[in-house]
Amino acid sequence: MRRLTAGLVLLLAFATPAAADRPARDTAIVQRAIEDYIRPATGRFARETGALHRAVAGFCKTPDTASRAALDDAFRTAVEGWSGVQFLRFGPLVDDHRMERIAFWPDPKGIGQRQLRRALADRDASVTDPEQLAGKSVALQGLTAIEYLLYGDGGDAPDDFRCAYAVAASKTLAGVTAAVADDWAAADGIARRLVRPDADDPLYRTPAEALAELHRALATGLQVVQDQKLKPVLGDDMAGAKPFVAPFRRSGLTIEVLAADAFALMAFVDLGGFTRGLPEDYGWLANSIAFEFENAVKAAESVTLPIDEAVYDEAARGRLDYLSVVLGNLRTMIRQDLAAALGLKVGFNALDGD
Repeated sequence: MRRLTAGLVLLLAFATPAAADRPARDTAIVQRAIEDYIRPATGRFARETGALHRAVAGFCKTPDTASRAALDDAFRTAVEGWSGVQFLRFGPLVDDHRMERIAFWPDPKGIGQRQLRRALADRDASVTDPEQLAGKSVALQGLTAIEYLLYGDGGDAPDDFRCAYAVAASKTLAGVTAAVADDWAAADGIARRLVRPDADDPLYRTPAEALAELHRALATGLQVVQDQKLKPVLGDDMAGAKPFVAPFRRSGLTIEVLAADAFALMAFVDLGGFTRGLPEDYGWLANSIAFEFENAVKAAESVTLPIDEAVYDEAARGRLDYLSVVLGNLRTMIRQDLAAALGLKVGFNALDGD
């Protein structure tokens, strides 16, 4: 995570004509968010998963200390890269179940683990073929499957079948992330629809509707971190803690994921310019959002214990509780105050009804 945080300084609000030309302002935010954040992040993530595929193949071909270190680094980088795009729950990421194919989580019923164990027990050769694997259950694919194969029981010294499966899964993953990046990069794709909304477009008829999509993604991202990744893990007290449901626990990356999530959302706000030139009544909001995001990143990065220990350690747990409070503050400011400042109507998000 330290590689991500170096040098970022959030921009503060500066004077622009408030609501003088709201459609132009909305389009400017959308365009900045796409050009300066979404396209670079999805393109980078595709490259990172490609590097992960090469690292998995290299480790399985020559399983030694050096190749394992390269695998660990590539997996951590890809997982943090997923934090950078997973909140964009619309368009390219949700087409063809790509989000679930990249990471099948949360999995409260343990479906993924049961399917993975069955495939390993049956020595199902079809999971070692990337083309066949791509058409199988999403629970058998993606980062979560790769983590189970290479960081679960037997992952330190995987046999030939387990390795062949991991290589296939990493290749399939790289293909999915490349498709997401390509869709965002396309000149006539989702980016064009958002930047040039049209009355005949069923989703994006106006600049305000396009901006609302990005605002909803931001709010949903915060909700996922607090309500899915943090609260169930902490429980109401130490006795109710459930570290085994934490994301990427087997690889020891849960804390890094929380920090990467907070950083990514902070960068999205910053680079998209969501808080620039807000109406005078909301002049306080830019600094407040920036301050709370910085607190969230610092709180996550201050936890040095793995999640299995952190939830039972008073000091570490206190920092995670504080992170949850900060995330709640951010959710309120984003969903209510920022929406009001931008003149947006708050509607349903990707998690409503789950």
